[in-house]
Amino acid sequence: MDREGHEEEIYFIIPAAGVGSRMASEIPKQYLQIAGETILTRTLKLFLGVQEISGGVVALSAEDQRALEVESDVLWRVDGGETRTDSVAAGLYFLKEHLSRAGKDLKKIWVAVHDAARPGLRSNELSLFLRSVLEDCPEGGAIMALPAQDTVKRVDKKGEIVETLDRDVIWLAQTPQMAPLLTLIEATERATAAGAKVTDEASLLEYNGLSPKVYRGYPHNFKITYPADLQLMSLYFSERR
Repeated sequence: MDREGHEEEIYFIIPAAGVGSRMASEIPKQYLQIAGETILTRTLKLFLGVQEISGGVVALSAEDQRALEVESDVLWRVDGGETRTDSVAAGLYFLKEHLSRAGKDLKKIWVAVHDAARPGLRSNELSLFLRSVLEDCPEGGAIMALPAQDTVKRVDKKGEIVETLDRDVIWLAQTPQMAPLLTLIEATERATAAGAKVTDEASLLEYNGLSPKVYRGYPHNFKITYPADLQLMSLYFSERR
């Protein structure tokens, strides 16, 4: 790895313990295929293939006995939890213990958390984001996101519009979401102790009084959630070939 001027190291966590029920598939969506490889394999290869990454963790269900199709000395597997937050926490604690035993300075470790079902980034796009975050070193962490293009409505439980929001200040969160390892662990412990419900690392950091910096993402970095998403992502990859 060649990151001249930076002593920090970046590790990733891919939470992949879910079943993806909205895909209406008999197998977890991370094991569905895109252009001959599973979604999870493509996401892992993406992260392991950029020079800014020093290693990473994939959190899988304890019942998941599938062998990973990606082999690397710096890819580790841990048991995930019932929620995304639980799975990410398992990865964080693994990295803390493993890197501490390896003699690493934990204060210089950053962690990028990325959805398993977002395989669409190109390597150069991921590298640019990782380098930019290390160069800026935002105190509150960082996320990829897209500015809202459509008119945004707030709707009540009856399905009726309550108000129209100012889309100029609305951004749609993506991943990676990134912060120092120790910051994420401390934020996780505080939120867990308080029973707070958070949906991603940005909301976790926000709950702890931090303000993550937004870096513009990419339309093809969408999350595969429904069957139509899989078809669209497959089209992206077929065009790249």
